[in-house]
Amino acid sequence: MSRFGGRPGVLLDRDGTIIVDSGYVSSVERVKFIDGAIEAIAALNRAGLPVAVVTNQAAVARGICDIEDVQQVHKYMNAELAQGGAHVDEWLFCPYHPEGTVKAFARFSADRKPGPGMALAAAESLGLDLSISWVVGDGAADVGLARAVGARPLRVGLPQGSDIGEPDVPTFADLAAAVTHILAYQADLSGLPTDPAPTFPAHPYDDAGFFGTEYSEELHAALQTVDPSRFHAAAALLNDAHDRDAAVFACGNGGSASIANHLQCDHVKCVGQGTDLRTRVFSLSTNVELFSAIANDNGYEHVFEHQLASIARPGDLLIAVSSSGRSPNIVRALEWASAHGMRTIALTGFTGGRSRELADVSIHVESANYGIIEDSHQACMHLLAQYVRQSRMTAEAIARSTF
Repeated sequence: MSRFGGRPGVLLDRDGTIIVDSGYVSSVERVKFIDGAIEAIAALNRAGLPVAVVTNQAAVARGICDIEDVQQVHKYMNAELAQGGAHVDEWLFCPYHPEGTVKAFARFSADRKPGPGMALAAAESLGLDLSISWVVGDGAADVGLARAVGARPLRVGLPQGSDIGEPDVPTFADLAAAVTHILAYQADLSGLPTDPAPTFPAHPYDDAGFFGTEYSEELHAALQTVDPSRFHAAAALLNDAHDRDAAVFACGNGGSASIANHLQCDHVKCVGQGTDLRTRVFSLSTNVELFSAIANDNGYEHVFEHQLASIARPGDLLIAVSSSGRSPNIVRALEWASAHGMRTIALTGFTGGRSRELADVSIHVESANYGIIEDSHQACMHLLAQYVRQSRMTAEAIARSTF
């Protein structure tokens, strides 16, 4: 499945959605487009939404037709679509069925809907983020496919708002009506920064070991989204602050507060191991008496800003840790710091919010899972501390030391 940064797309069933389902449509003579289907696909094309067709074709496994027949049907459909100013970006079909009579195709396949195989292949080929994509079809298998990959299901061939099927799946009379819904939804999102939809965990896990393996993979993928040049820029700000004996302040809420507190530990004590570096690093999240007094009397949005106004000076450095990047107290702290001659670093996730825009250096993690983001931020904090430490040591001292 695509990671964040992919684009939305639309995965369409074929028989009963684009063309009339008259049994096994195994030859071009049996192809009849549903009214409005070609125009609907053209509308998706104009909107810039990639379109893939994902269709089960058990007729191959049952010996009713062969692979070449399916391909000829798709070739014919392509030509008809082109005449209507429409096109399909990717055609995918599954010829397998466990009850087939043709030995080569008589088996289970994860490509067969509701299995995820064809959707995953479309996502890989077209660069889709399935969590913000749509699956449109006339059957339960299409809804099941959407569930399997975390996409948005739409059911066609039923009266709009029908209570037949699953109550949380929107229903429409045909593809044209479903596409109208999709385009209206996308228009509502146009120009608005939105957090990426979560893709992990997308379903229940019975095995903690398997959950742990996939969590680790998600964490690795999230760290890979961080621009390495941002580490270099952040480390330069830190080393410059230490060279000038400027103060470094860290702040965060909840889990991010623990990272800010841990930052003070590693950036005061650990950076001094094997170096002559003595830093002035402070967490604004650690003094519960002062913290609660400001929150109680002035409002929680002022807890970091008020502390900075009392103890920070121009030339000092602020490191703000916020998974969402939208917390009002974090945003106000960054705004105050910038307005009063401080340099700023932000560690963010999700879309990064206002914090990502305000900071001089933004270390941004593309994820929509709080645990993944916070683990990534913790790693970034350690990385910066260890980089600063080793930059003050000789090669011999580094080789002898434990980091």
